[in-house]
Amino acid sequence: KRYVVKDLVGDKYVANTQYLTVDEYQRLVNSEIKRGNWRSISNAEVSDFRNTGIIPKIQVNSKAFEKLFGGTTIDIQPRGEAELTFLGRVNKNENPLFNERQRVQTNFDFNQRIQMDLVGNIGTKLKIKSNYNTEAQFDFENQIKLDYTGGPDDIIKKIEAGNVSLPLNTSLITGTQALFGLKTQLQFGKLNVTSVYTQQKSQSREIKITNGAQSNEFRLSADNYEANRHYFLSQYFRNTYNKNLANAPVITSPIQITKIEVWITNKSGSTTDSRDVLGFLDLGENVPYNTAQITGGGSALPGGTTATGFTQQSNNLLQNLPPGARFTNSNDVISYFQANGATDNFAKLTYARKLTEREFTFQPQLGYISLNNALNSDEVLAVAYRYTYNGVEY
Repeated sequence: KRYVVKDLVGDKYVANTQYLTVDEYQRLVNSEIKRGNWRSISNAEVSDFRNTGIIPKIQVNSKAFEKLFGGTTIDIQPRGEAELTFLGRVNKNENPLFNERQRVQTNFDFNQRIQMDLVGNIGTKLKIKSNYNTEAQFDFENQIKLDYTGGPDDIIKKIEAGNVSLPLNTSLITGTQALFGLKTQLQFGKLNVTSVYTQQKSQSREIKITNGAQSNEFRLSADNYEANRHYFLSQYFRNTYNKNLANAPVITSPIQITKIEVWITNKSGSTTDSRDVLGFLDLGENVPYNTAQITGGGSALPGGTTATGFTQQSNNLLQNLPPGARFTNSNDVISYFQANGATDNFAKLTYARKLTEREFTFQPQLGYISLNNALNSDEVLAVAYRYTYNGVEY
């Protein structure tokens, strides 16, 4: 007895006809049955994996758990992708000047890219939502939220943790959307209480457009509006400024500045009206900053020169300076102030540039100057001036 096995597609043969004995036919049938069983088992596992996800559902047999969360099932479903990159780099240098250890250098590098969304349900009352992306441009794009919803007769109506919002049905006080913290909604009979304890992670801006132009209101203090442009010539003028303008617009100052020279750091490389300048912080100051080396208490008016005929001195700075301090190539002035602030006491400029009268203005009675261009942080300003006080020249 033989079995005839034919493979047909429609009425056409697709394989040679087989003539099998009883034993051969039984082996063929058993093979097909085994293959079908393995296929059904494999499909069942894939189907279960697709239905349950990576984390299978968990059943909690507890009455208290069911009462608290409204069910006994914990279902957590993560979705997304994670990419980890491990890199090893070996650099080998045959330089004979290096020892054996320095010739071979091994470095390891590790990079990760994670994009994950997580949705979970604990019972019917607690829901979990989270998304995380390592390539997100802003922190607020990665969010996490826990949402607990109570029953119609429960005191706790809703508890939210993570990214929450506080919408308000009023235009007087606007709500905020981007909050991170805890929000609760409670009900006591007919009284509803909503409380929020959060950190605001957003800012609101209002833009006004008038006739096609955008206008914004901003505040700026006067000292920041024109920084590094206006300077008093001495602390004396700063202390008497308000007194001299007590009867504004009449200035009651007895001082009249007759000549002034203004020098700054030469960045242009110009050699016209340039010279070496040595400027002192405490020159002409009755109350010096460096009290360790300079004694004040002299003339209350700014006075600091060793020229003949000018005996008024505000302090003893010029008398104490080393003889070589005025020389360009000398370091005596640096050595003199080394122990007490060093270059905080003076500035030594090589080929300093003298400003023209068009580059600044000054008030001869109040004793301040205004530069047309603000000083940069790496520039130095030095001033020399003469003035008269009740007819006496200083």
